[in-house]
Amino acid sequence: MLKQLFRNSSQDVIEERLNGSRWGAFVSELLSNSGHFLIFNALSEMALMSWTDYLIHTGHYLIVGAMFAQAWYLSRPNPHRFWGNFIGPSIYTLSDLPLEGLEFFAEPNHLILWCFAVMIATSQFIRFHKPSQTATWIIPLESLTRTSMVIALYGALIYKSYPEATGWESFINILRIPHHQFIIQSTMVVGLLLGLQTLQVTSQRKKLQETAGLLRNLAQWGMGNHAVKQAVINPEELGFRRRDRAILFMDIRGFTHWCEETSPDIVAAVLNSYYRTVEPAAAKFQPLRITLTADEIMAIYATPQQAIAAARAMQNAAETLLAPHQLGAGCALHYGSVIEGLFGSDRVRTYTAIGDVVNTAKRLETATPAGEITLSDRIYQCMEEKLEVEPREPIAAKGKTEPIAAWRLK
Repeated sequence: MLKQLFRNSSQDVIEERLNGSRWGAFVSELLSNSGHFLIFNALSEMALMSWTDYLIHTGHYLIVGAMFAQAWYLSRPNPHRFWGNFIGPSIYTLSDLPLEGLEFFAEPNHLILWCFAVMIATSQFIRFHKPSQTATWIIPLESLTRTSMVIALYGALIYKSYPEATGWESFINILRIPHHQFIIQSTMVVGLLLGLQTLQVTSQRKKLQETAGLLRNLAQWGMGNHAVKQAVINPEELGFRRRDRAILFMDIRGFTHWCEETSPDIVAAVLNSYYRTVEPAAAKFQPLRITLTADEIMAIYATPQQAIAAARAMQNAAETLLAPHQLGAGCALHYGSVIEGLFGSDRVRTYTAIGDVVNTAKRLETATPAGEITLSDRIYQCMEEKLEVEPREPIAAKGKTEPIAAWRLK
């Protein structure tokens, strides 16, 4: 469970930078969609009464709660945009209907609420649940629909302000007054312009997110999740630092000789399957870095516990894949102080670790037979001897004055 939470946390940091936070999504939904009727209705009501009278009216708080509930749902990942747009109107209606009875539907603002809820729900369903080609016309149309809601509420305000306009014809005549026509026509033009701007911004944002997502994947493939996350939230961490790390190496035994006797197509297919099988097993335990070089896999872990668990999983995965080809992989681990950070030139860099610990881990792996896992004595001591192991003959490694004490993990 903790492993999954750690992995999700690492991904969430980057996803939040690309797509925004949950709180940001809620505010955006409230201001761009769910809160529109609340805002425009409040302005129309305040035009007829003082803002203090507006604030003491219970029904207005029902609208606030209903729209907040709708915004909360629609800001979640993958909501149903059609039914979600009815949450606010439904909560408000079911809450206020017992208080006002059928007179609830005689209020023009309530009819406007439901009428535009249907139109907005339909347009958002088409926009979010249908092919993306519809965005070129549905976004400006949706913006016009929203400005039409403003005009409808403006008409309701006029209707309430002119009690003498008892008939439809007299009401239309009032709307034909020049300053009313100017406001209505100007509002529609502004709505169309906002819709076109929203279309442009939405299209550009989508392209930027797609490009950023592709660059993120390329960066993670080349540098690893840990380095990419640090580059996003704390670039200083990528500088050279001395850290205690567990280093794991795994290499296929007899691979070079096998390649000489095997078709290149088969070699490529087996090696790629090996990567696809073993790398996910290593990734389950939150490596700071995984490097694939020919038939060798190197992984850097923060703790010996992670490295040992990964080694077991990787060895099991490798054995299943390689056994049919009479191949096997040797794996070894060492733990200690390394220098890690971004190494390279101004044009090409990679995140890795260097030092005697890395070299020693490689020497131990070279001496490990296929199908086995070798632990350095340092890792064995760090685990407080809580492992099922058996001692190996000390390993005489190149560059070492003394043989290396090692253990075979059972």
